[in-house]
Amino acid sequence: MAMSPSEILNIIFGGGLVALVVALFTMKATVRKANADAEKAKADAESVRITNTENATRILVENIVKPLKDELNATREDLQSTRDELQATKKEVASSKRAMSRLAKAVEAISECSHADDCPVRHRLRDYPKGELGRGGGDPPGTDVRQYVGGHPPGYGGVRAREPGADGNTG
Repeated sequence: MAMSPSEILNIIFGGGLVALVVALFTMKATVRKANADAEKAKADAESVRITNTENATRILVENIVKPLKDELNATREDLQSTRDELQATKKEVASSKRAMSRLAKAVEAISECSHADDCPVRHRLRDYPKGELGRGGGDPPGTDVRQYVGGHPPGYGGVRAREPGADGNTG
């Protein structure tokens, strides 16, 4: 049985060509579907990446940024409070310096006073150990500066007050 060339071509191209064409169309559809699935998987992966990034950012803000911001604000408030206290302390120091300057001038003037030897203020300023002379703390016995108007004992031009506070001063 010999086949003619036309039969051979008929067998080859008859069933094989149709199968080849069907296979090509099926393969193209399969490739398109596979490409679509791959694109969908890429999109899903990108969506998951974006969601993870958003969650990480939210956690970062909630757990780190907000507490640090609160701590920074508290530190700023403490700093302002400290500055206010420092300013008040500077004013107190300046006031104390002025008072010390006035006191130093007054103490220097004691030596120029004609009654300096028996001046009760001068005796009060001396550094006697507590309890050594009279009531202690620097007061010689019998010296009470409050009993004299003008700070000098009687006989030196000062006037003895009748009662503490009788001259209008409270002490």
